[in-house]
Amino acid sequence: MGANESLLSADQLDEYAELTYLTRWEVLLIFTKLQSLAPDGLVRDLQQRFPCRKIMDVFPQLKYNPFRDRLFQVFSSEHDSRCSFEDILDMFSVMSENCPHHVKAAWAFRVFDFDSDSMITKEDIFVICDRLTKYDRLDQDEKECIAEVLLKEMDLHSNGSLGEFEFIHVISKVPEFHHSFTFRP
Repeated sequence: MGANESLLSADQLDEYAELTYLTRWEVLLIFTKLQSLAPDGLVRDLQQRFPCRKIMDVFPQLKYNPFRDRLFQVFSSEHDSRCSFEDILDMFSVMSENCPHHVKAAWAFRVFDFDSDSMITKEDIFVICDRLTKYDRLDQDEKECIAEVLLKEMDLHSNGSLGEFEFIHVISKVPEFHHSFTFRP
């Protein structure tokens, strides 16, 4: 852990590791990367908020993620275009390989609910399709077909949308989900 260990006390590292799905080393790595954005500020104020565009500079896995804006919106405790150290810890904790499947699924639901209406609708699925096929866009008929098939298979209440519990129930049966909704610090 080296010289940076004194910036966060051993007790703080232990507490963050206990409260997240991250190791002490991962917590320290995230802290060190964020500290590079404000060398003196983060040491004095762990609640300092960083612009999301600067955070992407030190975490390329966010910079190139097609859902980065939603990740920032969902994990920003102030719901602004800034995140604190603890906001970023929360995000990386959920995206960790150690995070339980149902916890990941609950957060994924929030990320994929683009209009924040507590339902994943056909329109949300259209946005997901557009983001996943950025360079090879699907036409409207193709997106309609994908949305219809997904809703037919996943919509347990047959109401034309997915609630959080339906989404978690269905996504728990998709073995690839845990791997695809993961990144490391």
